[in-house]
Amino acid sequence: MTTMISRAAAVSAVALAWCALGCSSSSDSAPTDSPPAAPNDAGSTGDAQQPGADGGAPGADGTRYVLVNGAFLGAWSWDGVAARLTAQGAKVTAVELPAHGADATAVSGATLAAYVSKVEGAIDAAGGPVVLVGHSLAGIVISQVAEEKADRIQKLVYVAAFVPQDGQSAQDLAGADKTSHFGPALTIDPTHGTASIPLDKLEDIFCADCSPDTIHAIQSHYRDEPVAPIATPVHLTPAGWGKVSKFYVYTKQDNAISWTAQQAMTTGVSFVSTATLDSSHSPFLSKPDDLVATLIDFQKR
Repeated sequence: MTTMISRAAAVSAVALAWCALGCSSSSDSAPTDSPPAAPNDAGSTGDAQQPGADGGAPGADGTRYVLVNGAFLGAWSWDGVAARLTAQGAKVTAVELPAHGADATAVSGATLAAYVSKVEGAIDAAGGPVVLVGHSLAGIVISQVAEEKADRIQKLVYVAAFVPQDGQSAQDLAGADKTSHFGPALTIDPTHGTASIPLDKLEDIFCADCSPDTIHAIQSHYRDEPVAPIATPVHLTPAGWGKVSKFYVYTKQDNAISWTAQQAMTTGVSFVSTATLDSSHSPFLSKPDDLVATLIDFQKR
């Protein structure tokens, strides 16, 4: 079970950790409990379920993927990867985390426990063991899910993601990354329990190698990020998370979770295989073919 902490304590903890890296705080931001306008054609709404070649059953390779977005993004960000995996005959579900993308959950309902519950529901609906893929903040989420549903996870894949040890939070890991561009760009809003990034900073932090159209999609889908889950520690054991086969995709040109930080947090973790992409923080947007090729290669291991 994930540890529950108060939203006020979480906001305070995250503000202290990230403002040490240069963030600002504000109590004047507009509320973020309402979902954004409907996504444009680049995005999806709700949980994006991509059927297999036969219209619903897993493809010939038998692979079921569950994809989980990181902070400030939504299920829409996996569309290109989901389409490519589906073309390979896989069944793909892109989870819409609470208060992300088109999900209407209030910020107050966006907890790590709620994130974990949403992903576990997607795994249960998949009908068999899954390849669980998490990006960035979702590394925390999929780690806790793996602790609780180890027998339902065939492979655990971290894409430019946080890899926590027992008792660690995303805040702990982010605070140690002194070269990340996140801290100086962040504003913490203690009134609403959110963190925000100026739209003109999203390209540098998330996808410096993306096309202008993709940058526009990131900006148009933008929502402020709930901070409570960021400060919530995970509980991991050798009998749960420890026994799941793990894989990591490093992103060498990453300005959000630096390549150096990725290397540091994965030291001592036993991975079946790793890969390094010469990409920014979001290879599913800038290099979807390369990421899909990597995921397919992982399936052979």
